[in-house]
Amino acid sequence: MSGLPFDLGDGAEIRRYTLDDADLLFAAADADRERLSEWLPWLEGTTTVEDERRWLEGALSDPESLAGCGIWVGDDLAGGVGLERDPFNVTASIGYWLRSSFEGRGLATRASRVFTEHAFTEFGVHKVVIAAGTNNVRSRAVPERLGFQEEAVLREEGRGSKGFYDLVVYGMLEDEWRARRT
Repeated sequence: MSGLPFDLGDGAEIRRYTLDDADLLFAAADADRERLSEWLPWLEGTTTVEDERRWLEGALSDPESLAGCGIWVGDDLAGGVGLERDPFNVTASIGYWLRSSFEGRGLATRASRVFTEHAFTEFGVHKVVIAAGTNNVRSRAVPERLGFQEEAVLREEGRGSKGFYDLVVYGMLEDEWRARRT
């Protein structure tokens, strides 16, 4: 995939996972399981390194996909980030998570900025979407900082360890993004 790794500055980058990252990825998510599982339903089914390895195999099966990427600071895995297109290449969605020790450094915002730019310039989509739990203040701050518009609240669209929760959906149109860059 062209562009990888993506430089985020200050020694941070986005790079695609490899199968060799399964142990590290599992350990990073597992260390923050209680906090992350409130928002991330995939943690419920990821209880072993082998579960992680199976997910990685699927995520890495498409060489054009950016779904299986990590945010790295030096050799440390700070979290995950993904960019997925719809089948008609109209929209792309961004998802992210960070280990608690890497929060507050702007990593999710910088990664989302890079993936938004990539979605518009390389994928040629018309719209980029980011969704976050209505009560997930830190996650919601990312699209808000980037100028995404709040578009909808989807009732009980998300599911985590505490049950279903509402998602707020943010969107950025291609012409809006270009206008912000100039």
